Amino acid sequence: MIHGKRLIINNDADTSTGLYLHDISKWVLGYIIGNGWEDTTVAYTDEKYPDMEPYKGTYLTASKDASAFESLLAETGDRMLYYESTRYDEQRLISFSSGNATDPFDYPKEIAEYFRKCARIDAEHITATDKFISGQFASYSASPYDQDYLSCMEYTTWNSLSDKKIDFSDCITPDGKRNTYRAYLRLLNEHHTMPVLAVEFGAATGRGEIQENQVTSRGLGYYSEKEQGKILVDCYEDIMAAGLSGGCVYSWQDEWFKHTWNTMYAVDLSRNIYWEDAQTNDQHFGLLAFDCGEKESVCYVDGDTSEWTDKDMVIQYEDGSFISVKYDASDVYLYLHKKGFDLENDTLYVPVDTTPKTGSTRMENCTAEFERPTDFVLILNGKDNTRLLVQDRYNPIHANYEEDITGEDSYIDPPARDSAVFENICMVLRDVIGQYQDAATPLRTFESGKLYYGNGNPSASAYDSRADFICNGDDVEIRIPWQLLNFSDPSRMQIHDDYYDGNYGIEAVGIKEMFIGLGREGNTIEMGRLKLKGWENTVSYHERLKEAYQVLKTYWTGKEHE
Repeated sequence: MIHGKRLIINNDADTSTGLYLHDISKWVLGYIIGNGWEDTTVAYTDEKYPDMEPYKGTYLTASKDASAFESLLAETGDRMLYYESTRYDEQRLISFSSGNATDPFDYPKEIAEYFRKCARIDAEHITATDKFISGQFASYSASPYDQDYLSCMEYTTWNSLSDKKIDFSDCITPDGKRNTYRAYLRLLNEHHTMPVLAVEFGAATGRGEIQENQVTSRGLGYYSEKEQGKILVDCYEDIMAAGLSGGCVYSWQDEWFKHTWNTMYAVDLSRNIYWEDAQTNDQHFGLLAFDCGEKESVCYVDGDTSEWTDKDMVIQYEDGSFISVKYDASDVYLYLHKKGFDLENDTLYVPVDTTPKTGSTRMENCTAEFERPTDFVLILNGKDNTRLLVQDRYNPIHANYEEDITGEDSYIDPPARDSAVFENICMVLRDVIGQYQDAATPLRTFESGKLYYGNGNPSASAYDSRADFICNGDDVEIRIPWQLLNFSDPSRMQIHDDYYDGNYGIEAVGIKEMFIGLGREGNTIEMGRLKLKGWENTVSYHERLKEAYQVLKTYWTGKEHE
């Protein structure tokens, strides 16, 4: 394929089927074999073949200390080198993918048991013959949010993982804060006699989050594009300070097809390529974004309402206030107009009715009532206190993670269909250190329904990619990601069914309309009808370089971008 002389025909569309006519070999630096080996596969192979003879090849050889899996890797690399050397008279660098789950260190028993560290791959056990001219390097996934073993170990015990005396002094700040990321990379670099490459390090800009790292303060998700750039620079500086040969940013572009463990239950994974899920952080690691719309979005949350027209209006009230709605493959956009509205001193309620099976016409601790049984209520109450709430019966976190959070089973006594209890919308998070210290530690949560105030127009000088809403006098613009409204596939307008009515977890049901309104307390809020139509497989988008790209460009070139 690389030399442009290959035809591959396969019935599986997800494979590399195609006719490869272009010779790209002059741009290929080397091969990294594998993509994050499953630790259980490595452990199983080694346990099943403990007496396997080390592989002896023409270009690569497994040492006497090599495990069965390492011999397998040596043979794979040797065959690759043989093919390209004999067919094209060329060789390239060779490496074998690894990560912290398969790193070469022996950890204390309690660490290994907690993290289920069951496998080791050591590239030092794969050696080159005289015929292997191009060279070998070690490669590791180096994400700052990977399992952080060192954070669960005392600083004084880090050196126990190495036969060498390693200086970790620059991994501890004067106030005692530990940079376990740099320390771990230094351990890897000191272990190897060959160059070491950090093959992926990144930060996500989506609204979702899956864990926090209390030690390095580099978690996973909910970063602005500027913060993404800063984290990438910090990681790169750690990579170089640790002595590695370099690193590769993960990734060049956002990937809509990706899924994340704490949101994948809520969406149709067979259809997620047809919409951008702002809640799924794995989709947003790129330096290049794919924004909806052929040239620009249908709406930018920036306070400029010129893109709105009368046909977008859902309902208008006697006092002149109104609410308009648009949507695209990423978000639902609201435009609220309320004469004399003061964001910091007034409170507005926006009820949203999506499913006919559940919902309430009232909400606890609120004197406003709703014309229709409502599933969600958006409360506008200041820059720092505006959030979307969900009726407790329609809250997916209860139906899927209640036992992990509270130890209770939500299906034993589910909320009533017309429950007036509305709750914050949250995501579950991993708490690595907390659960290491106490296995009974419940899953932590992150309030993803809280809306972030700011300017969401990429062309604005005050642009903040996290912006969910902005106020300009009597006008408010808001964006609500589809998943926050329990859509499992907005491309076909599929939403979550009632979790407790003959279902156990997430089942989908189609809708063709939803209802939305606007009002204050002490009133019955009238709600207007919004017709819904999916876009099936037809999605328009345009490319945009994120602010993180410019941050990296400035850092690496020393020149401010124009």
